[in-house]
Amino acid sequence: EDELDTGASGAETEGKATEEEVQQALEDREEERFRMAEEELNQPIQENPDLQAVAENLVIDRTAERLCIQIVDQEGKPMFSSGSAQMLDRTRTLMTKVAQVIQSLPNKISISGHTDSVKFRDSRARGGNWELSTRRALSSRRALVEGGIPSARIANVVGKAATDPLVPEEPASARNRRISIVLLLEAAAGQGVSNSKASSKTFKRDWKGPR
Repeated sequence: EDELDTGASGAETEGKATEEEVQQALEDREEERFRMAEEELNQPIQENPDLQAVAENLVIDRTAERLCIQIVDQEGKPMFSSGSAQMLDRTRTLMTKVAQVIQSLPNKISISGHTDSVKFRDSRARGGNWELSTRRALSSRRALVEGGIPSARIANVVGKAATDPLVPEEPASARNRRISIVLLLEAAAGQGVSNSKASSKTFKRDWKGPR
């Protein structure tokens, strides 16, 4: 009986190890895809003078679970017209490049819009930060679809106003105004998106210009 018990326990352990190995292989494959996508985004920015002008507006966070591409405002260099969901030409150029790179990947995409903490003087006339962040996220969705992303790959589009700042210690910072485009690990695609900032095992590229 002791031998049978040991054998059963060994079989369970072997089965569990196999499941873990399969999961690890899936994560490794996805991380490699994300790494290659990051390189494909970085290379044209280094080589194209037009894209170099917006290099500092691109922040890429890569983890084993996801690839998060953020298009971020800089002081004096916004991505949208003030108080509007009207995308500026440089933003549309960057969105088109992002679409070209990620359209070959199978992953579902989550898009979220973010604002800083500054409130409009007349929130009724301007719609407020919740509406603004949502409209900008929807505008970004349209730009990605026009750039070649199948609409069926867009899992969700949300506006988060100032609830998830990129720079928490400076809630009014221009860098908190951004669009987050998240590609989820296929196995986790049905579990939703937690936070637009990277979590564990992060490889972050925060552009300050060509290197």
